[in-house]
Amino acid sequence: MEDLDKQTKSVQSKSMLIAGINLALLAAYTIFLRINNQELIILGEAVLIAIQIIICLITAIFVYRKAFLLSALLVLLIGLSTCFAVFTI
Repeated sequence: MEDLDKQTKSVQSKSMLIAGINLALLAAYTIFLRINNQELIILGEAVLIAIQIIICLITAIFVYRKAFLLSALLVLLIGLSTCFAVFTI
């Protein structure tokens, strides 16, 4: 029974690590693009978000299915809302 609890916690920590890395990557390129305030930078942000979501979905097919699907959903929801909020100000 204890082994099952340890295994479940291990899987949950890996899922949170994957989601955390994806969100950190999202934050990094959002900040980078915001600092380089150029024309049509919102388009670049949207393209990077789309690429990250596609990579997460492809990776979800092969390993850590739930973790990468969660990451793709988080990047989609947080990324696009941040993209519009940050670059329209």
